[in-house]
Amino acid sequence: MDSPVKIPMKRVVMLVNAGHKPFDTRIFHKEAKSLQRAGREVVIIIPHTESVIHEDIMVVAVPLPIKGWEQLVLCPWRIFRLALSQPVNSIFHIHDSELLLVGLGLKLFHRTVIYDAHEDTPLQISYQHWIPRLVKKPYEWFYRVLEKCSGWWFDAIIVAEPVIAKYFPQGKVTLIRNFPIRASFPNEVAYAERSQALVYVGLLSKARGVVEMLRAHEIAAKSVKIGFTLGGKFAPASLENELLPGRAVEYLSWLPYQEMVKTLYQSTIGIIVPHPIVRYKTNYPVKLFEYMAAGLPVIVSEKGESAAFVREANAGVLVDPLNVEKIAEAIVRLVSNPDLAAEMGRRGRNLIFEKYNWEGESEKLLQLYQRL
Repeated sequence: MDSPVKIPMKRVVMLVNAGHKPFDTRIFHKEAKSLQRAGREVVIIIPHTESVIHEDIMVVAVPLPIKGWEQLVLCPWRIFRLALSQPVNSIFHIHDSELLLVGLGLKLFHRTVIYDAHEDTPLQISYQHWIPRLVKKPYEWFYRVLEKCSGWWFDAIIVAEPVIAKYFPQGKVTLIRNFPIRASFPNEVAYAERSQALVYVGLLSKARGVVEMLRAHEIAAKSVKIGFTLGGKFAPASLENELLPGRAVEYLSWLPYQEMVKTLYQSTIGIIVPHPIVRYKTNYPVKLFEYMAAGLPVIVSEKGESAAFVREANAGVLVDPLNVEKIAEAIVRLVSNPDLAAEMGRRGRNLIFEKYNWEGESEKLLQLYQRL
């Protein structure tokens, strides 16, 4: 449960760009709702089709971008103008690096500003396939400088992973990890009652191991009966037609949060095997913790931060993410040993419910707002 202590009323204005959806899990379901329950009035300004009030949280829409440059230029400008119309004693909580200039503009008008860094932006830029090679390095350094300036001037910095903290003054940083909401996983479905299915939810890209997962499933399915459910969007979109035709896979596209939870409870193995590049070695993939919260044994890359959580509870099988045969062997092992798989799933669920959950992380968010 979030803290029952009520924070003195000040409006929280969350500023979000088009890369997120209005009811994003971290932004809306975790942070906004935690602050609202603690007594804050919460407003989210975001590109969307219409303004709505949902669960007592106001979503204020600016026009959606039509072209890519509009997301980088027009949307921030529109968000900035609306932000200036909010009460001057509001706390402005920025969720996108594309809005850092908006935050700096708000500081010129003496507003209180928090930056919530979800990802290592400079590192993420270096892996974007759509950015021209000649532009990539200058663009990366621009954001390094921009984040450094923001760290000096903003009132507080939130980071979702420890590795992101290196860009900011340590005295201003609060680590608030993206762990699952315990209350979203209330009723454990008996493992024996679930459909025999491997599941992956998240961005579907070659760097995140979608090719290896599909090939490993094909190999494993020759030895054991196991389905494969994919939830998410392909990046680039052309990968869908390149990889899915002719494969025995259930593809659900992007899933709303509660549908995602339902899908996990209908599955028996969670998988996450990104390539061993720096970006995926240091991050905390939220899907791993959601798999564990749903009682799934997991197949996870041995070459990253995720492995430590799996080892802590002995909650799954660690594999070389580039070795398709080893991934297939892990699938076969878990399918062939349902008691072992169920026990791994139970241990992982216990670890999340006892230690790594949003209910614990939300306390740090509320304490930060109290200090401000």
